[in-house]
Amino acid sequence: MKGYQQGLRNSQSKLTAAKGELVVNQDKSTVYVKEIREFNYDNEGIEELIKFLGEYKEGIIEATGIYYFHLHERLTEKGYKVTVINPLHLTEMLGKKTDKLDAQRLLVAHMTGVIKGSYIPTGEIKELRELTRYRESLVEKITQVKNEIRKILEIAGYKIQPFDKKGRQLLEKLAKGEGLNKEEKDELKERLGRNLNDAEKLALKQLVELLKSLENMVKEVEDMIISKIPQPVIELSKIPGVGLISAATIYAEFGDVSRFSSSKAAYAGFAPKTKQSGDSESHSGMIRGNKYLRRILYLVARVARNLEPFNGYYERLITRGKSATKATCALAGKLASICYHVIKDGVYKGVVKKSFRVPRGKEVNVKNFDVGEALDSLSP
Repeated sequence: MKGYQQGLRNSQSKLTAAKGELVVNQDKSTVYVKEIREFNYDNEGIEELIKFLGEYKEGIIEATGIYYFHLHERLTEKGYKVTVINPLHLTEMLGKKTDKLDAQRLLVAHMTGVIKGSYIPTGEIKELRELTRYRESLVEKITQVKNEIRKILEIAGYKIQPFDKKGRQLLEKLAKGEGLNKEEKDELKERLGRNLNDAEKLALKQLVELLKSLENMVKEVEDMIISKIPQPVIELSKIPGVGLISAATIYAEFGDVSRFSSSKAAYAGFAPKTKQSGDSESHSGMIRGNKYLRRILYLVARVARNLEPFNGYYERLITRGKSATKATCALAGKLASICYHVIKDGVYKGVVKKSFRVPRGKEVNVKNFDVGEALDSLSP
């Protein structure tokens, strides 16, 4: 019996491909590498690669940074069945590598079943994941800008909270170089600092403008996320502590749950590492999971720990001597299991919260909705 496959190794400017055959005789499997070639990573090079592959319609590709995305899409569109492998897994199992050797070893490892590929989302899940991850990158930039603003104010001796309602008003005046009125000076008293110098004024002005721009970008992304949410996201948003944006992120990061054989708290990064030696077993740290899913579930757990029905579970862990962080992580693991079953079954069967917050439109970005009302308005 013969099987024809190909192994691909890609970088920013170069593609390396290996073609091979798997021959099985009397329960013995042998992989024969037939040919190896290199191509430029551009449109012309991809077309040459497709001609080179010919009848080799199934294979494996290394996930090198962001460079594999376009190649994966092009090959998939042409009808190729492409498995994606994390290069770290290849290095851990097969040692150091070079491009040509790597393409051969990818081929052999895949054809002999040594390595399994990574999950690559498609369709609505892919687009939702792109949006939610882009939103997170913007939120991280907002945090960086806020820290820069705090730094300028602290150096100048200001002890204010610059991002609450009154703080933003004061921040606007400082950024524009406007003086404070008597009422503001009396109210703030000891929390005011010295006059900002020209360099500080310029930096503060630009940072405030950048902050506004980033916040508007986040609102625009959230509006698009809301416009594209499927039914499973609505069901997830019924869980106490889970908003629609959080629900969309959880759904996008879990992806197709049919590939899991269990609730997969490990995929979310909340399953303990287990070490076993003889009859003894120990647990230390957490299994590395999907960092985006881990982060959003932890943030959700911080809210859910104060809400029914999860507050009782959290308090019991605290009573047993768990730290707030460990108890929150345990709750996040529980939420990961609940979210998995909601996506798998298509319905949330637990206690439904009375209302949740929904980003809406440009004029009123956040509004409280009754659950029934919200579900009617959001259901397709």
